[in-house]
Amino acid sequence: MDIIQRHLRMALDAARMAIWDSHLTDGTVISSVVHWVGWGTGLLGLPPGDLAQPFAQFLQFVYHEDRDRLLNTMQEAVDCGSGYDVQYRVVWRDGSHHWLAAKAHVFYDDGGQPTGTLGIVWDITERKRIEQSAAREREQAAVTLRSIGEGVITTDEHGKTQYLNRIAEQLTGWGNDEAHGLDIATTLPLIDDDGAPLAEHAALQCLRLRQTINMPSQNQLVTREGRRIAVEESAAPIWSDTGELLGAVVVFRDVSHERKLSKQLSWNASHDMLTGLINRREFEAQIAHALHSAKQEDHVHALLYMDLDQFKIVNDTCGHSAGDLLLQLLAKMLQTEMRDSDILARLGGDELGVLLPHCPPDQALLVADGIRQSVKNFRFVWDSRTFELGVSIGVVEINRHSKSMTELLIAADQACYLAKERGRNRVHMYQESDLRLARRQGEMQWVSRLNEAFEHQYFRLYAQPIVGLGPRGEVHDEVLIRIQSDLGELILPGAFIPAAERYDMMAAIDRWVIRAVCRHVRSVREGKGAADAGTEADADGARQPAPAPAPYSGQYSINLSGTSLGDEGLHDYIIEQFAEHNVDPGKICFEITETAVIANLVKAQDFMTRLKALGCRFALDDFGSGLSSFAYLKALPVDFLKIDGVFIRDIANNAVNRAMVKAINEVGHVMGICTVAEYVEDDETLAVVRELGVDYAQGYAVGQLRPLHTG
Repeated sequence: MDIIQRHLRMALDAARMAIWDSHLTDGTVISSVVHWVGWGTGLLGLPPGDLAQPFAQFLQFVYHEDRDRLLNTMQEAVDCGSGYDVQYRVVWRDGSHHWLAAKAHVFYDDGGQPTGTLGIVWDITERKRIEQSAAREREQAAVTLRSIGEGVITTDEHGKTQYLNRIAEQLTGWGNDEAHGLDIATTLPLIDDDGAPLAEHAALQCLRLRQTINMPSQNQLVTREGRRIAVEESAAPIWSDTGELLGAVVVFRDVSHERKLSKQLSWNASHDMLTGLINRREFEAQIAHALHSAKQEDHVHALLYMDLDQFKIVNDTCGHSAGDLLLQLLAKMLQTEMRDSDILARLGGDELGVLLPHCPPDQALLVADGIRQSVKNFRFVWDSRTFELGVSIGVVEINRHSKSMTELLIAADQACYLAKERGRNRVHMYQESDLRLARRQGEMQWVSRLNEAFEHQYFRLYAQPIVGLGPRGEVHDEVLIRIQSDLGELILPGAFIPAAERYDMMAAIDRWVIRAVCRHVRSVREGKGAADAGTEADADGARQPAPAPAPYSGQYSINLSGTSLGDEGLHDYIIEQFAEHNVDPGKICFEITETAVIANLVKAQDFMTRLKALGCRFALDDFGSGLSSFAYLKALPVDFLKIDGVFIRDIANNAVNRAMVKAINEVGHVMGICTVAEYVEDDETLAVVRELGVDYAQGYAVGQLRPLHTG
């Protein structure tokens, strides 16, 4: 018997269990005595050894919140004659808490009176810790899912709904308990933007492919009540620790506001806010589409450009509110008189455009005259005043011979301009001869505007970096001229240089630029122009943060026209400006186009040689555009070759352009001349230019325009 008891005790010790043995004297547990044997006392934090302990004393080890429950459970077992299975906490003398579990049976004497209990007790602290940790994690996950701002639905491996969080319940209309076990396509029914059910639900696709699925952003959820909500959803697989696919989790959110806002922004981008008509940007896209169909399918369309003749009177006498209302009413009136396929747009303040698809010229003239008559018959009343309007309309045919969308708009604008010039309130059909006439008239207007620019100081200088592609990355600037009108807009040189060249104003412009650059150099030296380096500007003058500057050489490139090469007094004028503003000639580089040099070769050689002696440098601009570029290059004291942008723009995709640039670069280097690639507009082009060994790059890929302070 001793051997059996010894083996039993060894087994209990190995299992970290102890005998729970108590003796009852009057049938009450509180007056019983508990017997601990051997290791059992360790469960109370006491040294090992046999111990007889009154139950009331044992209760002092029990955590105070568990004492009544433990005593009542054990007493009820004694009273009922059943065993008990109980868990409770004990507090050791060091203050630590431990969980114990106990199972016991009740024994009785021959008279049926309870005499004691016998069972086992063991420590379950670690198990409880794990259970509580898991419970906390489950609760935290549940709280997170309940509070997350997106709908979350989980499924089993067959696509049956297992759980919906609070947001999912609100969006779908299904309660968590109601949806449990339903197909995910029932709980979360999705349709596309056209209202058709999806070919395969995101969750089912995820389970089939066993990978995360992100669905297109145009889907809609059909709620339990039948409402449609724009949603974005994704589904991801749920894996067990052993790699078994347990199901999928679908996350979705209401994007109704974002989608509505996106549609509104898209509408705003293509429409005029005042009239609701499409704007110039969208109208140009429609013209481009019509031009494509004309070229590809030999269709014929017509473009109308309209300018209201008396609109300014309404604005000036009644205010802009009246002008706005007038445009709104006119837009509505004109829309009612057009075919469904005709496209009416607002192009500017009082300028409208009409695209007439599949409309031959004769029919277009009839339509245009009908519009003209409708506008003439229209009466606008404001504060008891009545206004009669007129409209000048230019008409252009769009056919397979039309060149580009831009040229079509220019032609229509010119035809409209001629309609105004010939008496207003009339229709003019564009002819090829109109282009030369309108261009000459436009140039005449520019003469007065250029004189005004000189008188009122409307000229502005901007600088574009020319960045070295070598290790030093040295930077110098090309100076570019603009005109800032009295309305604040920046006018590019392409608009006024042709007129300046035709009417011999280029020499005066060149002198203005030379003097302004010299003033800028002085202002930088005196610390007044430092702010210029902190911002950049687009071509329209919008300022923006500049990138971190590369090492700056302080050198400026000034463009000189062919006219200036024949200016006998320009050399002396340049020397005077250098002296007056204390400018180092070595900081100035003059850019001359290849065609200008060819036209004035002898004078160009003399001019360049004299200024080179002072330390000035020279760049040959647009190199490669002429037919005899290499033949006369040896005769010119050139420091830089600026490779014509026509070879640079498509160099990444055009083998011929690449070969031309490579040849120009190699010849330049053999002659000791640095090369500059113009119009380097993107990283791909920059990479090719760098690979070919070109010395410098100029264009938006390496730096944008910034305004120059000219003192």
